[in-house]
This record gives sequence, structure tokens and C-alpha cells, in this order.
Amino acid sequence: MADQLLPIPQVPDGLREAAQRGILIPFIGAGVSRLAGCPSWVEFADAALKWLIEDGKFTYSQLDQIRHLPPRVKLSLARTLAAQKGTTINFRTLLHPKARQEHKKGCQLYNSLFALGKTFVTTNYDEWLDERIPEPTPAAIPSTQLADTQPVSSIRVIHKVEEIIPALLSESNTVIHLHGSILDQAGMVLTTHDYVRHYANDRLSSDPQRENRILTFLDFLFKNKTVLFIGYGLDELEILEYVILKAGRPPGTPGRQPRHYILQGFFSHEEALLGSLRSYYLSECDIQLIPFRRDDKDWDQLLDVLEDFARRIPASAPLVLQTAQEMEDLLNG
Repeated sequence: MADQLLPIPQVPDGLREAAQRGILIPFIGAGVSRLAGCPSWVEFADAALKWLIEDGKFTYSQLDQIRHLPPRVKLSLARTLAAQKGTTINFRTLLHPKARQEHKKGCQLYNSLFALGKTFVTTNYDEWLDERIPEPTPAAIPSTQLADTQPVSSIRVIHKVEEIIPALLSESNTVIHLHGSILDQAGMVLTTHDYVRHYANDRLSSDPQRENRILTFLDFLFKNKTVLFIGYGLDELEILEYVILKAGRPPGTPGRQPRHYILQGFFSHEEALLGSLRSYYLSECDIQLIPFRRDDKDWDQLLDVLEDFARRIPASAPLVLQTAQEMEDLLNG
């Protein structure tokens, strides 16, 4: 049955068609990078504060007093305190506690993604999408030599707001870091103030100095491409809502086929939650939920799902007519 919760879900017809037409854009969240060894939002915020503790700029007593605050508030405090104390938090070390080449699960996961898409959008700051690292092969090779023996393919990385334009969505081997990257720590969207500024409402202002390039980009993305959200869970709904609703997406129309999709895992006993989220995404965001069962492997099940999707709907180049239509939309917009 269509609503049956399976370990490997069926590929919706609309998603398959988008892959064949070359308009499928994987949109990657923190749930993906967590499987590759990166911290959760809570862990990332606490690690930033502990970095300050080790640097002698904060104390465990102070950390205990704010332990219940949301991650974004903690990150705001960490960034403010670091600036006041004249120190710098090394976010790269916090996000990548060990070399990516040594993380077999991460390499497997992201290689499936690179087979599934040619152009990526992400709200993550980490570098997993910035290079294509082959999966480590079983061999008696010391880990220190992996970087020299395994070929790495570079990806075009876009992370500065002024560089984020709709035309990038038709370029292969490109990743757009929507909230910045650890390549430029000052430009990372971390705090509440950062989010408010990043998603300001005057995106279609006639004044180029006032236009919000992020929302113009998102408006084009949701209008002309099919988005597959991967790695977004309940703890990231707020971020997802910023991305979708701030882009001006209209509520779903009953009976209309949704253009976008979100891949999420559920346990068998979460049937009620699954149904509620399916209705929410469809009515509020025009997104179809693709659920998979995580009873046996928990979130590691996502590795099998992406590997299967990469085989069934591998990335294709955009059709010439599709690209021409998008260029016309850009010129007329």
C-alpha cells in the first residue's frame, strides 16, 4: 500500500521525472552531516562554549547556568564572548573532529549524494559537500597516508551572499552554502540576528542595494527546480520554515501534485506523527513527505535509502529546453 512505512521507500513519480529532466536539487541538512561524524546543533553549540572554557574565557559553572537555552542562543553568546575576549573559536575543528577520509560511513553517504545530484544547496557549514572523497578501500594502509593515496575531486563552493545567484542552480559540481561555511567563519549564519538579517523581507526591491539575494535565489529555486530535502528532522523545523516560508511559497492546493519532497525516517510506532507531518508539509509548504522505517538501523537506514535512490534516479544534466526556459524566467523576473 502507498502509505506503508518501508525501510526503502518507493520513489514518487514526480521525483523520478525531475531526476530525468535534470532539475532535481538535493537540499542537505544537519541530519546528513551528523551521520558523517559532525555534531548535532546542541552538540555544536555546547562545543563552542567548551572551546571558550578550554581557552580560559568561560567556566563550567557559567555553562551549567545556560544549559537549557536553545542552541542558537548559546552560539550567539559564544560568538559575542569570543569577540569580547579577543579570541577565535575554531569551528572547523568542532565540525570535523577527525579527517573526512577516515570516515567510511561519511564517504559512503556523500558519494551516494553525489550520484543523486549534480548541484546542491545546504544549510550546513561543514566541508563534506566541498569535495568528493572516494570510499576507503580495505587495505593495510595507515590512515596518515589516505590523503595521498585516495584521489579527491573538488567541487565549486559558493558561500558568500553576494555570489549566490539563481544561475548557479544549472551548474554541475556546485554546492551553495546558504548559511555560510567554515571557509569564512565571520559569514556563518549562527545567531538570531544573523537569521533575521539573512531572511529580511524586501527581496524584490527595485533598489539593488536593498534586494535580498537569498530570498530571490530561493524564490527561483522553488519555482523552477524540484527540491529533495534530506537530513531535516523535527529539531530543524524552524530552519526549514525559514527557508521555505520566507521564500514566499504559497500553501498547497488540494489535489495538486507537490513539486518538492522531504525524506525523513520514522519508527513503526510513530504512525500518528508521520500522518500529522505529511499533512503539515503538504498543506503549508507544498512538500510531499517520503518516509522510511528506521526500526532496524535507526538513522543509518538513510545510507541504504540514499544508495538505493542514487541507483534508481541518478543525476542527469538539465535539458536544453529547460535551461532556456529558466534563463527566460531570469531575464523576465
